[in-house]
Amino acid sequence: MKYYINPSHFAKKKDFIIRDFNQNPLFKMKGRFFLRLKRLEMTDNDGNTILRLQKRCTLGFTRKYDILTAENQRIGRIKRTYGFFRPKFTVLLGDESLKLEGSFYQHDFALKEDDRLLAKISKQVFPFGDAFEIDVRAEEEEKLHLFLMVGLDQFIHEFKKTFR
Repeated sequence: MKYYINPSHFAKKKDFIIRDFNQNPLFKMKGRFFLRLKRLEMTDNDGNTILRLQKRCTLGFTRKYDILTAENQRIGRIKRTYGFFRPKFTVLLGDESLKLEGSFYQHDFALKEDDRLLAKISKQVFPFGDAFEIDVRAEEEEKLHLFLMVGLDQFIHEFKKTFR
């Protein structure tokens, strides 16, 4: 399924809406920031929490975020480190390790498990204006992969703001 986000959320808002192609709101994303991303939460239209990303306190250059369900059960972890010219991410879901490929700064990258494409994000031009299109291909964990793509995109945007 394909989801759309207005690109102005990067510059102006910490909270934004994920929509379908007809611009119907599907999910809300709420971010908590203090200098950097501390928490990101995905809710449905009724305000019920679906998934959360919570920063763990660590020392050094590595940032770790837990992926939590609405019941605060940890289902995965994202580890971010700084490379020479771009950030590096490790996504762990249970015993699975996922990888990111593509151009982070162009917001055109994909989440893969081995050679299987799970989700892809890219900037597109539509009749309703510019939007980031997130194409989630894995039906079994659709909301989780959508949430991961939005969270990783937020990390990349944060990295770009920090190192301008």
